[in-house]
Amino acid sequence: MMRRFNIFQTSHSALRSLLLDTSLQIQFTDFSCAQQVQGTFDQVMELVLACQRQAEEECRYIVPAILVFNKEVNAGFASVEEGFRSPAMRLLRRMDLFEKEAGSRRAIRFAPGLLMNGFRRFAEYVIAGMQAQEDQLNPLLWAYYSDDALRRLQLQVEGRQTMSEWLSSSEWMMKDMSDEEIAKWLLSVRGTLPVPVYELLVERISAKIPLLRWSNVQNGLQNKLMVA
Repeated sequence: MMRRFNIFQTSHSALRSLLLDTSLQIQFTDFSCAQQVQGTFDQVMELVLACQRQAEEECRYIVPAILVFNKEVNAGFASVEEGFRSPAMRLLRRMDLFEKEAGSRRAIRFAPGLLMNGFRRFAEYVIAGMQAQEDQLNPLLWAYYSDDALRRLQLQVEGRQTMSEWLSSSEWMMKDMSDEEIAKWLLSVRGTLPVPVYELLVERISAKIPLLRWSNVQNGLQNKLMVA
């Protein structure tokens, strides 16, 4: 069976990596150290904003594309952005509470458990949402659109992101991909990006993954270019 283009693959890869990394960072944060706490809270905020952006993209682009052919999809996904706010807001409120009581013994004692509990519920909601997109929206997209049309839709979605958002998402996505997948993806975007943007992307990615892995990616790129 031919494998169809998955419009969610890049965003889901980035979110999975960010979820895992943030979970580990929360677990190993010393909540008596203000600098560590700030770094962790900054990453939690980055995750929340990335999830919110993905939910908004679904509501503004993916669902409307399906609604052209299937009006029933609206019932299950039109309010996804609204539903996202509840677990996200609970998590952010716990961070805000810690900041208000920062430095107190009570905050240091209870913060790890409260924050991890709130993060776990948020992560479960996000993972369930991604699974629903894969299981319910992808089959509908495949029924009504060709792979080329879906790639154009993905370019339209990514075109609405700022350069900073797109680069950050690409960096996180790399952590969820094999060396071969990274090489294949870089080759696929190489011809669609302006040279300075592609060079900046390569620079950012090479700085984020281990040297041995980057060497494997470069070899994979060279081999694929020779075949092409």
